[in-house]
Amino acid sequence: MATALVERETEIDLALTAMIAQEHLLLVGPPGTAKSSLIDNLVHLLGNAQAFSVLFNKFTTPEEVFGPISVQGLKEDKYRRVTTHKLPEADLLFADEIFKAGTAILNTMLKILNERLYDNGDGTYRKCPLLLCLAASNEWPNDDNGGKELGALFDRFLFRKTVNTVSKTGRKGLLGKALANDPCQAIFPCTLSPAEIKQARNEATQLPYPLDTKKAFVEILDALNQEGVFPGDRRMFKAITAARASAYLQGAKEVLPEHLEVLAHVLWDDPTEQPLKTEKVVARIANPLGVRVFDLQQQAADVNEQTDKRLTEVHREEDRIGLCETAKKKLREIRTELNILKQDARRDKVVDYIDESLKDWDYKILRANRE
Repeated sequence: MATALVERETEIDLALTAMIAQEHLLLVGPPGTAKSSLIDNLVHLLGNAQAFSVLFNKFTTPEEVFGPISVQGLKEDKYRRVTTHKLPEADLLFADEIFKAGTAILNTMLKILNERLYDNGDGTYRKCPLLLCLAASNEWPNDDNGGKELGALFDRFLFRKTVNTVSKTGRKGLLGKALANDPCQAIFPCTLSPAEIKQARNEATQLPYPLDTKKAFVEILDALNQEGVFPGDRRMFKAITAARASAYLQGAKEVLPEHLEVLAHVLWDDPTEQPLKTEKVVARIANPLGVRVFDLQQQAADVNEQTDKRLTEVHREEDRIGLCETAKKKLREIRTELNILKQDARRDKVVDYIDESLKDWDYKILRANRE
């Protein structure tokens, strides 16, 4: 999936983690950031799963989401809906612009999301097979768009993340896919069944929580409180399952402190400042190595940005070449520090970023020499 969707590794991991944890994921970002492509890939991954997608607006009716009222039922003096191919029978749900749904829809959805139960209107509840709701929105709920009324719905999403457009490096991969007419659809050698996902969840819930991990979790909560972040009881309780699902997804036999990193997308409520505070606290305690990699990535990005800015201020070619050579030297020093660190996907991604940057500076030097 990561080869199909450019710079969406974190979102993919969160979607799979949420599915194993039997929780839901909310992605907030501008249109065209592969949110719907992510659910399309999940549908292909779960070959025989039933998916349901809906784009909410203020005119969306309950019939569009839960199915039309049964005419035969009315003849029998019973109120029920025909739910075939609708949300109550879906394994996967893509809810686009979810915060624009009306009250009549949201009240029914809340029970489906939280308890997997659907009230058909006749006083009986039916079990829903829903594995994952991937919701999308262009903005976080706030006072201007009914944020207070949406609080219960917002809380149903254990995992939340802002989705940004691809970086400068990512644009090259995106352009390459466009030129190759790549539909951004992963090709899976095999598919998974809903039953296998449920089995994965059962296995994940059995992963041990060593003492070091428990201490790290408590330390994270204490540090968040000092930063003014106070996750609710339910969110703290479910964070245990979230970390277990993340560890399972990574093939671990027990939950290690580094698996608590996923809680950066769990242990906050206010989307204005708390996500950044939570990310810093969790990374510092759960994965100090990751913090160092992120710091080196920022240093490399600063080198590129500052050099690009200075290039617009000089006009002599020898001065421009000198700036490029200085940037290359600094990037090589950062790469040397990265080489000392333990190899993992995050570190390797930063190394690739630096290697691409070095090629860019070589090209600019070559172009300056020709001129």
